[in-house]
Amino acid sequence: MNQTQKVVVRVVPLHVDLENQIRRCCFGSTAKSMREFGVTPNEIILHLENAGLAVASRPERVLENLDSIVHAVACIRGDSRGWIELVNQHGWCLERAAMETFSVDGALSAHRFWSELRLGTNGERGGCRNDGWPLPRLQWFAGLRPLRHWLADRLFGGLEAISESKMRARLDTRSNPHTLADVM
Repeated sequence: MNQTQKVVVRVVPLHVDLENQIRRCCFGSTAKSMREFGVTPNEIILHLENAGLAVASRPERVLENLDSIVHAVACIRGDSRGWIELVNQHGWCLERAAMETFSVDGALSAHRFWSELRLGTNGERGGCRNDGWPLPRLQWFAGLRPLRHWLADRLFGGLEAISESKMRARLDTRSNPHTLADVM
């Protein structure tokens, strides 16, 4: 009998002082990007609570990256302009770095990464790639460092996992496997 399992995640609320600092920034330095994407302070607070900011070390670092949080919240809501700007701002850099590190496969994976990120963010929760790894989701971005660094970690972590699984597959499927026992 197949039963569906329900995973209950406890959302820890942000400390009141941090929440107040975030709200102040929403009416100061972050106001322009919030207005552009139509994001409210409550949406930012809710996103950060769901991303687990309250249990992170030094959560005040989020204050340096609130514009990125606004951008992530807009993309999570499905704002097409938000997605276009996200790819325009970070796509070329990630693609170039992936190509330098992993050659043509890296560039193709960088292109695939954006569709996986969008599917993971706006699609069904718990979606996985063909290799079993979970699709990246902007819901995981807690703003503790710049969004471009977080995106690079997701992309390069996925590329390393893919290259490791390809290497394992090549070793498992060799037509004439050699082992230490063959040599002795």
